[in-house]
Amino acid sequence: MHSPVSHGQGRFDVRTRLLAVIVVDLLLLSSGTRFVQVPALLALAALLVLERAVRGAAWIVGAWAAVMALSRWVLPQVPGGAVIMTALLYTIPYVIAAGYGYYFVRSTTPSELTGGLNRMRVPRFVIIPLAVMLRFSATVREDAAAIIDAMRLRGLVGPAAVIRHPLRTVEYLVVPLLAASVRSGEDLAAAAMCRGLGAQVRPTTTARLGFGYRDALLALVVLALAATAAL
Repeated sequence: MHSPVSHGQGRFDVRTRLLAVIVVDLLLLSSGTRFVQVPALLALAALLVLERAVRGAAWIVGAWAAVMALSRWVLPQVPGGAVIMTALLYTIPYVIAAGYGYYFVRSTTPSELTGGLNRMRVPRFVIIPLAVMLRFSATVREDAAAIIDAMRLRGLVGPAAVIRHPLRTVEYLVVPLLAASVRSGEDLAAAAMCRGLGAQVRPTTTARLGFGYRDALLALVVLALAATAAL
């Protein structure tokens, strides 16, 4: 299977991305103030635009920014809007944190992840499950897209079909996806054994690793967010 991520020059190093996502998520879930949320949301939008693999998801960030603005300035004027605003304000940090996780998963290949974690001397019992989960999530996503395309050819996907037969639509999607996931898990286990994923010697990697000016800029942004949360 082909990876959706290109290995061109100028991309962030996987270690920089990983540390940035961890730090920003900790800041969002610990402080949770709008002084951290707004800059973190803008930084997430910039990261999504810079990564070709996830550039199409940047509109989701824009939509959520509109929801944030709506919850702060419009909902208080609506009867009963205070309850909805409270619920939205409570979920905003979790949604932004999930956005950073989505960015990391979509912009990182298993080779990059294993290579970067090996450079960081992370124990093997941590690297192997993370690499398998990352590859398996990409496989499930590809299988789901293929199943949806097959359903669309048969006229089983669409707003009308979902409204008329929601349970049938879910059944047509979930059952083949579970079967495909079982087969994909077996294939991934065999591929991992062939590649020596559990070997005692740390393997080399073909992924391009190295820090550059973009990594330094991302580190400065994360430090600025940490300083904002501290103040």
